[in-house]
Amino acid sequence: MNTKKTQLPWEPKARVRRADIKYPSDSGKTAEQLQAEIDQSGPTTPEPQRRTVPRGVLHLAEDVFQWRGSYQRDQWTRADHIYTLAKALQEGDPLDPLLVMPVGKDLYVIDGHHRLAAYDTAGWTKGIPVSVFEGNLTEARVRALSSNVKDKLPMTAHAKSAAAWTITKEDLGSLTAEQVRRLTGVSVRQVRFMRKVWRELKAKEGIELDDLRRTTWKTARDLWEGREPDGDFDQEGWKARKAQEVVDLITRHNLTTGLLQDFEVTALALQMLNERLPAALIEQWATDHQELISDLAARIANPEDDFAF
Repeated sequence: MNTKKTQLPWEPKARVRRADIKYPSDSGKTAEQLQAEIDQSGPTTPEPQRRTVPRGVLHLAEDVFQWRGSYQRDQWTRADHIYTLAKALQEGDPLDPLLVMPVGKDLYVIDGHHRLAAYDTAGWTKGIPVSVFEGNLTEARVRALSSNVKDKLPMTAHAKSAAAWTITKEDLGSLTAEQVRRLTGVSVRQVRFMRKVWRELKAKEGIELDDLRRTTWKTARDLWEGREPDGDFDQEGWKARKAQEVVDLITRHNLTTGLLQDFEVTALALQMLNERLPAALIEQWATDHQELISDLAARIANPEDDFAF
């Protein structure tokens, strides 16, 4: 009897754990830097649109193509998605091809950030299937946003608002307000308001255009409403660091599943901690969830509408 073990072309890890999840390093490059590299490299030699490539040629430029925002946002949902994909890889078959764009000799991921994270998490050593995008950089960025919206992992309201604001600042693809609505889920009314704020801030004295291009939507609204930001102090960065400390504490004590299992129970628990907490949270989230809050208020005022045929 032959008991010799068959050597597989790829030996996966014994078992993928949530603790194994890896997030690929980001290049940190901007759209301007990528465009400069594309212009410098000139025409590229045509290669098959679909092919398999080594992991080393794949790179990320999240500020350019990842419209969901930083991995710090919606961490549990993203980690769960990557974990599921990584477990699927243990069957030995690759995932759907990543959509990539050639920049010189490198390939930048347009769509497939979580799949790439799953390959890294699973310790995948074989080639990775890719599909090469043939349009220009602006078209690739619009395609990335379109793919993010259609993906089964939904974008958060904050990410949608941030995406609409980025499109507004860059006039990306000269999209109409209706096209922006379809791509981001932000209402036409909100898109038009963003454009009004952008036009009026550009015309305002004392505001440098380069600084304005780096603003978040919240900061831009504060400036437009006459509320000056706090000097050189990185308030948003400080808040993000403190919030991450809370997230790490929740994760470390295995509380995440309990918080997400039943939102009604979670809401009640937060109210039991402090009766003023629900109102404070609604106020904090109002900017990113304006339409949702308005819709909920209307449904509460007219509950019979929920049963209309």
